[in-house]
Amino acid sequence: MAGEEVHRIAAEPLSSDGWRPFGQVVGVDECVLELRHGAEFHLDVLSYDWRPLRCEVLNRHHTATQMLVPLGGAPAVVVVAPPDVDFSDPAHLDAIRAFTISGAQGINLAIATWHWGPYPIGPQVHLANVQARDVTGDNEVAYLARDLGVVVEVQV
Repeated sequence: MAGEEVHRIAAEPLSSDGWRPFGQVVGVDECVLELRHGAEFHLDVLSYDWRPLRCEVLNRHHTATQMLVPLGGAPAVVVVAPPDVDFSDPAHLDAIRAFTISGAQGINLAIATWHWGPYPIGPQVHLANVQARDVTGDNEVAYLARDLGVVVEVQV
């Protein structure tokens, strides 16, 4: 989108304390996998090639937690925001944070946590992904670029 405003955020290293508002750190914390409304878990592997770290949308799911664990030691970056914002107001952009995930840790996203990624810091990342089977039926999207005229640029 031409003429969009860039909201820059610096990625911080993943830690239990920093990540607590968004879920748990796999490999460090006790992780809670949660299902609601008869949802079923599904396990697959997501693969992403490097791309510019520019976030135009955030997604969230209301029926299950989502666990993402980088495979093969590849580092990644994830953008998140707490469930209590809905991006109806540009001030909600201030709630967005970014974290770098080492190849030795993963993340468990709490239900309704907004997220983008994880995407690779290097050439590629493969992620073990555990989430509700009906992800397309349980995917709310916040269109930051379209609705607010803003993209989030992550600095690592």
